[in-house]
Amino acid sequence: MGASKKQRGQQRKAAKKERVPIGTTIFIPLPDDDDGVIVHPENKKYIVQLVQNGIGPVTERLVKCNIDASDFSLVDSGVLSVVLDFLKRCEDENFIKVVTCLNGNSPENLKSPSTWICLLQKATICEPSCSLQIAQSIGPLVRCMCNDTERLFFKSNKHWKEGIVSFAELIHNLLSSTEIINVLLKHECLLRRVIQWSFWTEEHRPDIVKLLNVEDCQIIAKLGRGITAQLILAEDKFKDESGEGGKRYATKGGKKRLRSIGSTPIVNKDYNPACMTSFVVGFIRLLKEEGSWQREPNSSVLDRLIGDGDCVDKDVITEVIDLSTNYASDLDSAALSAKLLTYILCDDVTDDVTYSSDTRIAFAIREGLIDICLNFIRRFGWHEPFFREKDGDSLDSDIWYILNVISGISLHKKTAKALRHKKNEIQIQLVSLEGKNIITSSPNCKKLLDMARSILDTNGLFCCRCNKSLTKPEVMECNGCHRMAYCSRACQKEDWSNGHKLTCSKSCTEETSGQFQGRVLPEEVLNNERDTSIMKELEINMNMIQLKLFFGHSDTILKQASSLGIPLSDCVVSFDLRHCPLEIGVYNYTEFYSKPEMRIGFEKSRSKKNITCLFGSYFYESSYCFNDTEGGDTLTIMQRFFPHEWLTQSNERMLT
Repeated sequence: MGASKKQRGQQRKAAKKERVPIGTTIFIPLPDDDDGVIVHPENKKYIVQLVQNGIGPVTERLVKCNIDASDFSLVDSGVLSVVLDFLKRCEDENFIKVVTCLNGNSPENLKSPSTWICLLQKATICEPSCSLQIAQSIGPLVRCMCNDTERLFFKSNKHWKEGIVSFAELIHNLLSSTEIINVLLKHECLLRRVIQWSFWTEEHRPDIVKLLNVEDCQIIAKLGRGITAQLILAEDKFKDESGEGGKRYATKGGKKRLRSIGSTPIVNKDYNPACMTSFVVGFIRLLKEEGSWQREPNSSVLDRLIGDGDCVDKDVITEVIDLSTNYASDLDSAALSAKLLTYILCDDVTDDVTYSSDTRIAFAIREGLIDICLNFIRRFGWHEPFFREKDGDSLDSDIWYILNVISGISLHKKTAKALRHKKNEIQIQLVSLEGKNIITSSPNCKKLLDMARSILDTNGLFCCRCNKSLTKPEVMECNGCHRMAYCSRACQKEDWSNGHKLTCSKSCTEETSGQFQGRVLPEEVLNNERDTSIMKELEINMNMIQLKLFFGHSDTILKQASSLGIPLSDCVVSFDLRHCPLEIGVYNYTEFYSKPEMRIGFEKSRSKKNITCLFGSYFYESSYCFNDTEGGDTLTIMQRFFPHEWLTQSNERMLT
């Protein structure tokens, strides 16, 4: 039942007593008011009472006026606590009932709870020290405003609509310290929604654009991007390492936050479960539309997400490739895009070491990675700034790095296949560039072209016996080891009788070191299926190019062997595929085999008609480790023997 007539009269009298007497009414001034003043300091307590009673004009006046905290503190007066207490009720109660309970049916009731959010926002500006208190107390408000599908604030869609812009501005104002950021981000939904604010557009969230308006959505999108950039670039999440160039690296906490941000879908899955676009992909697309991807802070955001956070998947690779191909219009933007390209090549496996990713590199090559490098050489290679370092990097050095990493993993399954797929296309571009004197006259550019040429030359499908170039359907594998490839049964039988039967599916021992043809390092059996599969594919691809490399460098081998003054059978030829272009060295076997047991085994079992060739490559190629590690666990070595006459005949054909 409602209140009786007598009770209603008592309520009106009580309300009148709580109001400030007419002669001393508290009038909070607006900037354009000449006669509005706070009359007596002792009457300031009435302001708190009026706010506490849900009186609208005074609460709204507090929001609008310029308040000097030394005259009237929202914190010390208790106004802030009152507002926070009201907002704690926003999930479970109806706003009309809240203010009616406070102030009866007075026409002076506060009309919208968004005023309370504005008052919090005002407090963060006038008294920044209260930000932590606000952050610790606005859990219910965060949960309401972050639910952008139901969109209920005090059980009302209307109140959510009225308050969302003020809420976004409040969050923007609050993020002033690491402590406050950590407190706010304990609300799991907040980070996701802040990230998704950037994409409140007609394309991604037409429902919200229709509910609000384009202008408000643009304000919120701008705030969302600003907050997200602030979280990504927070300096306290990155530390200096004692490395070259004073580079900064992400801490564990920084990486975790970057990956969380970069992988967040740009649309709430409750609204669109099918949306798989991550923030980093959506962000790149936004920046391409605006033409602002190379400007600060946008370029630094991409640098942090892709470089420090390793926020890389196929869509990110595609966008960075497209960025480099179609949006790098000048030398500076080309250098920036090349820097981003260097980040997509490696997996972040440990805190200290990153390893080249066969999957990533293969996908990037198919999308046009090497084409971009050659295009940059063509467009900018003759410019002096092409080689000039900026912030420790140059376009020249980044292209060198990209080609070097590709070379290091070019014999692995997916990358080798991708290179074969793009080989003809890249070959045409190389021939065109090698015919331009303005490019080849530069030693640095020529070196880069030689690297690209070396990558192509150390890749392909060839018969292990006759060196015939093969297509994939033509390849016939050895039924025993499945590691040797042939063009025909005849070549397989000939190779079998000429030494493969001694080593098929067997391991190298000291006794067989002079007749063994196969993998000599690593010696141990690999301990998991993945490593075994990687090694098998690596051996297959290495076997198919060994004879091609032998024939292609016969002149170099003969010259170095001649300088040693020893028979070819006493020579060991090392093809070091870890370097790009590959390095070839010819050594006396007595010096090459440091272990006496290996040297003795080689002498006992070798054939005087053959020359020994060793082919070294990375197993797990580390982008920061170009030297052998102790034990050789990153190195793979394959041994092969070729008749002397093949070497001399090949050289004679080259001379004629």
